[in-house]
Amino acid sequence: MTTISPLSSSVVSVPPVFKVQGQQNLPIVADTGAQASSVASSGSLQSMQAPLASALTWKVKSSDPLTSLMTINYGSKSLLDRFDGLGAAALRDSGDFSQSVSLLNADPVAGGYQVALSIKMADGIDVKVNLDSKANSLSLQVSSSSKLGAADRAALAKLADGFQNAIDSMRDGSKLDFTGLLAYDSSLVSSVDVEAKTQFGTAPAQTQTFYVDHAKRSFTSDGPDGKVNVSVDLRQLAGMGNAQQRKAGMDAYLKQFDEAGIRGHANESTLATFKSAFQQMTGVASETTVVSNRPINLSDSDHALSTGLPDFDASMSDTPLASNPMRQNEMDTFSYQVSQSTNISGDSQRNRSISQKQHAHLEASFHESLGATPLALDNSKGSQNYYFKHVSEDRSRDTEIGYHNGMLVRGTVDEHITRTTQVLKYVMGILTDESSTPEVSNTRRDLLSQSHLGI
Repeated sequence: MTTISPLSSSVVSVPPVFKVQGQQNLPIVADTGAQASSVASSGSLQSMQAPLASALTWKVKSSDPLTSLMTINYGSKSLLDRFDGLGAAALRDSGDFSQSVSLLNADPVAGGYQVALSIKMADGIDVKVNLDSKANSLSLQVSSSSKLGAADRAALAKLADGFQNAIDSMRDGSKLDFTGLLAYDSSLVSSVDVEAKTQFGTAPAQTQTFYVDHAKRSFTSDGPDGKVNVSVDLRQLAGMGNAQQRKAGMDAYLKQFDEAGIRGHANESTLATFKSAFQQMTGVASETTVVSNRPINLSDSDHALSTGLPDFDASMSDTPLASNPMRQNEMDTFSYQVSQSTNISGDSQRNRSISQKQHAHLEASFHESLGATPLALDNSKGSQNYYFKHVSEDRSRDTEIGYHNGMLVRGTVDEHITRTTQVLKYVMGILTDESSTPEVSNTRRDLLSQSHLGI
């Protein structure tokens, strides 16, 4: 971290803040990057004192490293960039801290970007970090419910980079990174909880949450940009395969998600967030995993017939959109739910049963062009040439394996698919055709013929 000389005054001149429509669609600070760089390179805040109209003020006059970093970050071009390095620095310091940097005499504004971290230590101490960035202010609060010992402080410091990576990745959502938080030291930390909110003015906020403890991992995103939920059960991990088996299971699910997204015309951004969350929650091994206390260990053959992934419930949905101004009851929608549950039973390795059930449901409606001409729906009849489709689909896969005295006595994989596609065809705004097509597919794989299956 750059060393910054003590502040000689509690007020420093900075450029005024104003709102523009940028890539992030958030208020930004005008042309302060060069001044922030000047501060970092010169080691003095005096380089920011140009003859400008606005000024900064601090809640507490201080020259501590966190305050200095906040002062530099306030000059970032985007509200989302003001937390650069700040989350990690807060956990490395881990002492109680409260500071805000704001424009002098500025009126309060709605919206902004907030991140809240809550960590419960194994000894019962609660640690909280709150970061808040608005158009005219930046604040940071760090607190703990009791005095932290050296071991606790070291455990928090180890999570610093993971917390920062989580903050940085949640700005976009398509490449989430909770790896560092998932690898927490379970002997010192009981749970980790992160919540991030992004709000544009008075519009509803997009809220993202991450949570992990010894029994579950979860991620949610809810707001105008759609909904995503992934919840993973860590209580039954005997079905977890090796790295190669987990990769095969992951690839199969990601392919399934992509295919569902294509069939239902899913929003690409929401689907990307869903896939990223699924990979993070189900695919990262950490010391938080709980080993089953059953006297049963699955064989490589057992793992090869299952997904190799922990059980989960996951879903995503797009915000409904009325894309046709002449028929606003025709909503473009996408909703997808997928789950997996595994049950392992038996009194010994030689007498064991494995049951794994997978289910997925897709519900979607969308507009499609009649031909090569791109769809461009408006209030003119000439634009009203299209298909309006509704797809409803259920998929299930049930795997049953049973052993008696070490020999396979039951083994089946049943797959069932039902799909109904309804199509309305409009030409110059007139309904010219309507159809509904049901599809059913059932397959069974008999595993008893595979004599190599055994202990």
